[in-house]
Amino acid sequence: MTARKRATSEAASTTTAAAAAKPLTTDPPMAPSKAGQILKVSLIFFVPYLYLILSHYNIEPDLKRSILINAAVSSAGFFLTLALIPVASRYLLRRNLFGYDINKKGTPQGSVKVPESLGIAVGIVFLVLAILFQYFNFTADSIWLVEYNAALASICFMMLLGFVDDVLDVPWRV
Repeated sequence: MTARKRATSEAASTTTAAAAAKPLTTDPPMAPSKAGQILKVSLIFFVPYLYLILSHYNIEPDLKRSILINAAVSSAGFFLTLALIPVASRYLLRRNLFGYDINKKGTPQGSVKVPESLGIAVGIVFLVLAILFQYFNFTADSIWLVEYNAALASICFMMLLGFVDDVLDVPWRV
């Protein structure tokens, strides 16, 4: 019985390089990001807003601090959502959680796969930001705390119900 010969290191490196160059999965085509345009338009609206808050109006320092924290957290949440939607879209398409736009049947756009459960990414960011707003704006003895937490719980359960509906394909009629 003869021993098998080992491949040389050059041959092994070319096969691994060829395997690395090949994409493992075929990602669906994605539209280019419009984050630059969104940032420019946002600056057009936010610069006058910040000027009015910071220097034009005489606002109490605590209220000014609260407004600026809310503006910063909201902006961070917006850009986090912009970053999460393409990631969640690719993941959902790979997991076969997609549908087709029934209003575009017979057109080229009618055969494009549309991810169904993208609301979960937006909803999670919303819940995290709502909890951060609660942390920064409410005190321990706030009278609105119970109602606020009840609203957050109902939003959380609505998100769960929507996600379960998308994943399990619950029929319209039971």
